[in-house]
Amino acid sequence: MNTYFGLLAEFNGRAEIPLEEVAPRYFSISARTAGMRAGAQALPVPAYRAGDSQKSPWLVSAVDLARYLDERRAEAHELWQRVND
Repeated sequence: MNTYFGLLAEFNGRAEIPLEEVAPRYFSISARTAGMRAGAQALPVPAYRAGDSQKSPWLVSAVDLARYLDERRAEAHELWQRVND
């Protein structure tokens, strides 16, 4: 299954996902820590606010997250192959 479509299914078809929902599961950090890192653009994927307000939630694109996850999987697969060949 395509990672992007898996993410769409997981997040109820939303292509733009609130960072607070993504951070604990995929980055192993709290929503609060993720918000601070988003402000510094120190996350492994771009995060942005859809509105101009500081109170607008941070969002992550499902496309960017899927690409990140696919890259991590490819790295892990390469390492696994080197160890097991």
